[in-house]
Amino acid sequence: MQVPVDASRMTIIATGEPQPVKVYGTDEQKADRSGRPLFKVPVLLSGTGERVDPTTTVTVPGPVPTLTRGAQIRFKNLTLSTWTVRGNDNRERSGVTLRADSVEPARS
Repeated sequence: MQVPVDASRMTIIATGEPQPVKVYGTDEQKADRSGRPLFKVPVLLSGTGERVDPTTTVTVPGPVPTLTRGAQIRFKNLTLSTWTVRGNDNRERSGVTLRADSVEPARS
């Protein structure tokens, strides 16, 4: 399930450099359905209403611009996706992932 995220009232700050998403257990870079390489962008989300600003990553397809740590950025079409996977131990694990179509430095 994908849910759109309204980030218009959030301040999103890059907390590190984008990192390539790897295919599990390999050094091969994962790609989206269009063949574009995927990257995880580490961010701090401010203005979410939480008592402590959460840090997380947002997955975006490349190319990804150079992002400066501490710089405000914005995402195009930010969504939250749920996932579930069954492990080798037969236990089910679930979580959420943030994805976007692209990332760019925020304009002042």
